[in-house]
Amino acid sequence: MDDYEQLSQSDNEEIDNLIPKVYITYKRRWFYLFVVCLAQISNAFIWINFSPIANLGVEYYKVSYNAINWLSLMYMIVTIPFTLPSTWLIDKLGVRAGMYIGVWMNAIGSIIRCFSTLTVISAQGRFVILMIGQFLCALAQTFILFIPTKFSFIWFSEKQRSLANSIAIGSNFFGILIGSILSPIIVPDMSKIPLLLYLSVIPAILAGILCLGIRSSQPPTPSCKAVVHTQQPFILSLKRLYRSKSYVVLFIGCGIAIGCFNALSTLVQQMMCPFGYDNVTVGICLGWFIGAGSLGSLISGYFADKTGKLEEISKILYTASSVAYIILGLFIINRVWRYLVYFAFAFVGFVSIPLSPISMDLSLECVYPIPEATAIGINVMSSQIMGILMVVIFPKLGRQLNEYEMLTETCSKDMKDKIAILNYSIPLYTMAFIMVIVTLFYFASFKCKYKRRRQH
Repeated sequence: MDDYEQLSQSDNEEIDNLIPKVYITYKRRWFYLFVVCLAQISNAFIWINFSPIANLGVEYYKVSYNAINWLSLMYMIVTIPFTLPSTWLIDKLGVRAGMYIGVWMNAIGSIIRCFSTLTVISAQGRFVILMIGQFLCALAQTFILFIPTKFSFIWFSEKQRSLANSIAIGSNFFGILIGSILSPIIVPDMSKIPLLLYLSVIPAILAGILCLGIRSSQPPTPSCKAVVHTQQPFILSLKRLYRSKSYVVLFIGCGIAIGCFNALSTLVQQMMCPFGYDNVTVGICLGWFIGAGSLGSLISGYFADKTGKLEEISKILYTASSVAYIILGLFIINRVWRYLVYFAFAFVGFVSIPLSPISMDLSLECVYPIPEATAIGINVMSSQIMGILMVVIFPKLGRQLNEYEMLTETCSKDMKDKIAILNYSIPLYTMAFIMVIVTLFYFASFKCKYKRRRQH
């Protein structure tokens, strides 16, 4: 185990002097972190399965593009009503119980999805089964997604906390990366969709088995003084969250930024195929997007730990994200060389995805000692709401393809049935405009007081 000594001020008003205390971190925290990461990867892999192959999903289940979009929207919609109950349970029962519930619900949902491949059932009936399994996985997300920040806070010292949080949250994006790249490779045509669903079960079951190795929600001794600080009751926490101006700014800013990520991840195949990009190219673009984002999360987490300048790092990321989304829209619409499109996706991912872990850390700094899962859960709820709105509204802003675009589109390539195809130029520009506005709003409104750091 790693020991580090720090001075902490006694909370007892009668004791004025500084008392040296030794706080301990335990080696098994790294195994627990691995299990948390695997759960994130599995759940995210299931979420993104059909986004890069949306046209093949349309053909296999005999449904519309909008119906396939609901597989992704399900995750965002379920988060809204179930965030408060799940975060309350995590704070009440602890990380271990939250992990058990989330991981095994995710495994059961992934198994149910496999029954949607049974040919004795009609295509519409199979899609209903797929949606039921997806619903359970989405419900599992409300536990799995809100655990990393609380887990990192409890088990890691302040010198490693931002990095551990970035690794755990970044693993969610790594799951999206794997799903984005593998889905078009595993499913070159609709006959391979069952194989994709079967493979999705493996990491879900593995995470469930390894989860049994988590012996406790908390280490035997606290990792820092802030952990032993008495936290506030649940209802009082909710009231105080929205009295914090900084938290409200993060709620809006981070919600919109991650909402753009959710919308882009969900609609990417539909956005790119009208401009002649095939599914494999779309998958590679998403791979660069998420891969660079995971790297960006690690780098930003490292510098956040080293410098402590969370606010400054977040403002740099917001500014760069605005530029990146403008470049991405211009490159896709103008059909530039595909390697430049890869670069644009990597750039967007590298600067926008780290906003998630950095914003979560900032949320806890602004509203400490409100319970971690509650503060993070409400923040994530904002991003899901924004993501839903964008996924629903953006297709309505699309226009019909002109004659030239009809000749170059790849959406309906090798498909027997006709599908509705739209040009997403306006949504791409709209997304870039939204990021510019939210960046200006964030710069003008956000200031962090670092309440949690003062406890160390």
